[in-house]
Amino acid sequence: DGRFTPEIIWNNGTDDFCPVSTPPVDNATPVDENYTKEEGFIHSNLRIPPSRKWSMSETIDYIFQNGGGYGPTISSSSIFSFNSKDGFKKRTPAKEMKKHWHDPTAVPLPRAPSMKIYCLYGTGIPTERAYYYKVACDKLDDVLSTKGNQTCGENEQTCESETTMINEEPPESPFYIDTKITDLSQNIHYGVRFSDGDTSVPLLSLGYMCQKWAEPKSRHNPSGMKVFTRERKHEAEPSLTDPGRGGPHSGEHVDILGNVGVIEDVVRIATGYEVEEKVDHDIIVSQLKNIMKSIDSHPFGGLKNVVK
Repeated sequence: DGRFTPEIIWNNGTDDFCPVSTPPVDNATPVDENYTKEEGFIHSNLRIPPSRKWSMSETIDYIFQNGGGYGPTISSSSIFSFNSKDGFKKRTPAKEMKKHWHDPTAVPLPRAPSMKIYCLYGTGIPTERAYYYKVACDKLDDVLSTKGNQTCGENEQTCESETTMINEEPPESPFYIDTKITDLSQNIHYGVRFSDGDTSVPLLSLGYMCQKWAEPKSRHNPSGMKVFTRERKHEAEPSLTDPGRGGPHSGEHVDILGNVGVIEDVVRIATGYEVEEKVDHDIIVSQLKNIMKSIDSHPFGGLKNVVK
């Protein structure tokens, strides 16, 4: 369907452990574009797929409807598009194109053949990659509150009480992390699956597109600008003189700004001193290449389905 990776990413449902008060509605039903705040927001309208496993499409549809907990009209889901294939079309209207600017798989690099891109990041630290959720049954129904309004006459002796039922806007999401899930062989700890990264960003997000941009005749790099990936393996070195940092070879998300190798690269790039000899080549210390092969070998994986 044009999305990046059609993987099964959500391993939960509601029918196994929550009483069903209303029959499920087909998940393919589009979101009502005429939704207004006054109509209220209820989770029974979210069309939660009852299956134990959710596909990427089902999950994105849920995000569009739920809005990450803020309702379908108050979230990034109403601003950005998740369909990379639509964004990569040559004749996409400008108004629609801005919905894809956040997505490097949907928007090619600018035509600037003399420009160089350097991807500098750390690896070798367990980083949150995926989550296992379960449903809070008590949050599936509407949360109603009573509000009383009184209208009094001039003598304030006769008052009419008007009571209305109001939906709290928005209700909490009915999903939360299932901390009972642990599988050390899969790097799953208390409902959170970890992979390589810099503690904040997984390796796939850090390096995949940098390597794809560097490929010959990449359609995501139309002018063939040079792209270099410079990974730094995290090597923590506690210091009594600087206890708040990870040392001169840290690859942590922010702490890498003090990494001596990264500092040297930045200074050479900024000054142009021996940059071609010392910096203009890749340093890959992770399993990035193998991960890319696994993704690209999938029939619907990688960028193949985007650029068709």
